[in-house]
Amino acid sequence: MHAFINSSLKIGSLTLPNRLIQGPLAGYSCAPFRTLFNRYLTPAYCVTEMSSATDILHKHSTNSRYIYRAPQEQILAYQIAGTEPYILAQAAQRLQFNGADIIDINCGCPKPKIRKKGAGSALLEAPEQLVRIIQEVRAAITIPLTIKIRIQGNEQDLLLAKKIEEAGADALIVHGRRWIDDYDVAADLQQIAQIKQNMTIPVIANGDIHDVASLQRAVELSGCDAYMISRAGSGKPWLYQELLQQRGVPVSVTEKICLFMTHLQGLASLEDEYKAVLQSKSLIRYYFGTWLDESLLNRFYQLGSLVGIDSFLQSIS
Repeated sequence: MHAFINSSLKIGSLTLPNRLIQGPLAGYSCAPFRTLFNRYLTPAYCVTEMSSATDILHKHSTNSRYIYRAPQEQILAYQIAGTEPYILAQAAQRLQFNGADIIDINCGCPKPKIRKKGAGSALLEAPEQLVRIIQEVRAAITIPLTIKIRIQGNEQDLLLAKKIEEAGADALIVHGRRWIDDYDVAADLQQIAQIKQNMTIPVIANGDIHDVASLQRAVELSGCDAYMISRAGSGKPWLYQELLQQRGVPVSVTEKICLFMTHLQGLASLEDEYKAVLQSKSLIRYYFGTWLDESLLNRFYQLGSLVGIDSFLQSIS
């Protein structure tokens, strides 16, 4: 497995340095999150938070958390969502002009507010609409186009995957759960394997990969071309070094505090300190897990500044 995941992979005109990808995370995967991976061995590329194509065109500035790309970032995919082929094509074109390396279309989001608009995973039930979207976006850009779907768990998966390929996608990303499944349902790697065996474009497996053992299992069961990891990368920017080298990376509490504060300071620069402190409340468990007991966590939740957070963590380390 070591040689395979460290080997290069072509997606369209782009050559990736390895076969591991940091996936999109709503509310998290902005530039301050993504740049932390540069301190260790990095994934082949990272994906932005999902953005509405309409918001790309009419709401987000180039300095917004959804668009901003730090100078040190390497290959970056922008994930967009929507239902109107022309709007998605225009948004993709704008993102390419702004420097996107890959455009990814979200066809997997299970959130009701996205589905009720006909976007996200609702597009799985509207294959002809999805085909029109892919065709129009493909015609509007010259960079690689990927499509991220969820399994439906039936024969429709193979039919839809072939339609996506024929419409012009350069790669297919498959999350191994249905949109109705919670995270306590295991990703169906066998179903992803069925899709992979039916395709000629690269297929990327997503779901339940968080360490060397789970990556090994995904490689063996799915036989895919690459592997996307999302939630497991939160608070653990050394994860890809562990996976690519297949051995643990020793990280001290001091180093974790430094990473955490760098993340928060990046958020404060991108947005403001209030929002950075607010996000720290959800990030803290990803970075420190059980290091902070309930009593310490309750004290942490009362903090209102980055200086206060840093002082608190230093005092208990």
